[in-house]
Amino acid sequence: MHTRALMLATLSLLAACAAVVPGYTPPPFKETKVVEPLRAGDMDAEEVYHMSNQEKATDCKHLKGSILVTISRMRQQAKEVPTSSLAVGANKAATTVLRGSDRGLDRDAEYKRDRARIEAYNRHLASKKCPTVNIERELARPPK
Repeated sequence: MHTRALMLATLSLLAACAAVVPGYTPPPFKETKVVEPLRAGDMDAEEVYHMSNQEKATDCKHLKGSILVTISRMRQQAKEVPTSSLAVGANKAATTVLRGSDRGLDRDAEYKRDRARIEAYNRHLASKKCPTVNIERELARPPK
C-alpha cells in the first residue's frame, strides 16, 4: 500500500514538472489599491469633534463601519475595571519625563472623544442621506 502511494506521489510530481513549459513567464503582478488609515479630526474646547477632510471624503459604508467598531470597543471598555488614579498619575509622570504620549491614559477623555467622533460621523451620514446608526441603542446592547 505504501508502495502505491509512493508511486502515485512520484507520478504526480513528474506530471507537474512536465507541465512546465520552457520560456513561460507569469503575468505581471497586479498592484492593489492601498487604503490609508483615516486622519483624525480635532476636538474643540466645547468638546465638539470636527472631522478631517479625509474623514469627510470617506464613503457611507466605511463611516458606518467605523461607528460600529468604535461602539463595540466602547461597550467592551465599559465592562473593564477602571484604572486607578495612582496608576494614571504614575504613567503621566513617566511620559512627561520620557517625552512619550499620554494619549489613552485618561479613559473618560477618550470616551468623550470617541462619543463625539461617532456623533459627528452619524451627523455626516445623515447629511449625505445615508442610513444612520442609533448610537444610544447600540451602546445599551451588551457586548458579545
